[in-house]
Amino acid sequence: MSEADTICAIATGLGDAAIGIVRLSGPEAGALLRAVCGGRRLAPRRLSLAPIRDPRTGLLLDQALVTFLPGPRSYSGEDMAEVQAHGGRLNLQRLLQLFLDLGARLATPGEFSRRAFLNGRLDLSQVEAVAAVIGARSECALRNAQALLAGGLREKLAPLRQQALELTAAVEANIDFVEELEATPERQALARRAGRLAAELANLAGSYATGRRLQGARVGLVGAVNAGKSTLFNRLLGRARALVSDEPGTTRDYLEAEVCWDGRRLQLVDCAGWRPLALQSQLERAGAALAEQVLQHCDLLLEIVDLTASTAEPCPWSTLQDVPWLRVGNKIDLLEEPRRHEVRTGGALEVVSALSGEGVSSLREVILEKLFSGLTEESLFVTEERQWRALEEARAALGAAEQALEAAIPPELVAEHLRQALGALGKITGESFSERVLDEVFQHFCLGK
Repeated sequence: MSEADTICAIATGLGDAAIGIVRLSGPEAGALLRAVCGGRRLAPRRLSLAPIRDPRTGLLLDQALVTFLPGPRSYSGEDMAEVQAHGGRLNLQRLLQLFLDLGARLATPGEFSRRAFLNGRLDLSQVEAVAAVIGARSECALRNAQALLAGGLREKLAPLRQQALELTAAVEANIDFVEELEATPERQALARRAGRLAAELANLAGSYATGRRLQGARVGLVGAVNAGKSTLFNRLLGRARALVSDEPGTTRDYLEAEVCWDGRRLQLVDCAGWRPLALQSQLERAGAALAEQVLQHCDLLLEIVDLTASTAEPCPWSTLQDVPWLRVGNKIDLLEEPRRHEVRTGGALEVVSALSGEGVSSLREVILEKLFSGLTEESLFVTEERQWRALEEARAALGAAEQALEAAIPPELVAEHLRQALGALGKITGESFSERVLDEVFQHFCLGK
């Protein structure tokens, strides 16, 4: 595999469609396009209607719109060509095979975007945003991905990286003049600069907690049997998905369903209810064990409490205490005053009637606030674990530099912490990278992107 190769791939989804696109990139892209268009000269960056023929036999394969995009002003930064042909799996595969037979190579997943990065057309955070735009499954995820693709993360990092460079230069300038850096005010000033920079990186890294949920947050419904979990599950979905019965233990397995509220995607999980172990059947115990495994991967748990029950069964899933919980009191419609007023004003839990819908709209708002706090149209969130880890590495290195400055550690050791921070920041946008990192980034890309 070489950058000197001309690569090609189908850039649109396979299936019945009006239009499908075959894309080429590399030094022979223009020559291959002219060959299948009968040798005609094609004006750069203009759509031209042309018959597509096999130059070896003259066989007409399709009538298509074709475009030649000379580098470096192209997506990949090198010569590109695109054929907008009639859609359909067989037709596109036949056109793709024609270019392969004429000397092009099938692109590897994400290779067009990989070349765009290597040729300086996109930084690494933008490359990851390309995949995020394609895979967006909610309005807020798409909006954030488009902001990242426009270079939003690079713009946030640029001044922070510049500050880190200036701080490193200030420390390194004193390596040969240790006695000058020993002055307490100078060291304290540098330590404060490192601390402020570490705090800013911590804020940006903290956005990952919300950012990773943009593609979909998981919310688990748990509680004792007959607390009304399945009724509330159906109410939150807006449709009957779970069976509801007065018989205890109706839900044996967990149920999952997707819902979108205000452009935010959630996966709701309805789990089997708990009751004293002595009353559980073997099937119920198996369902509870399975539910516990699923709930460990939830972003929020709703503990549904039956407000009419005389006693509450304690939660048996102590291992889930690391997952955020929200207590929801159900069946408020069955309470008499003043107990009803007491529960509403107590503030210990959210209060609803899953049966009538009372309080459910308010509960939805509370759930969204807990999962997506700080989410606005202008906000920008880190969504990739790789980027979050790099930010955390840079923050930790700056924190170590701050402590070293305060402890009067020699400046060459302080500078080492700062260089580590710079290296970590470089990983995010690609100033520093390895083939392993690139392979990791592009492994989930489709062939035509």
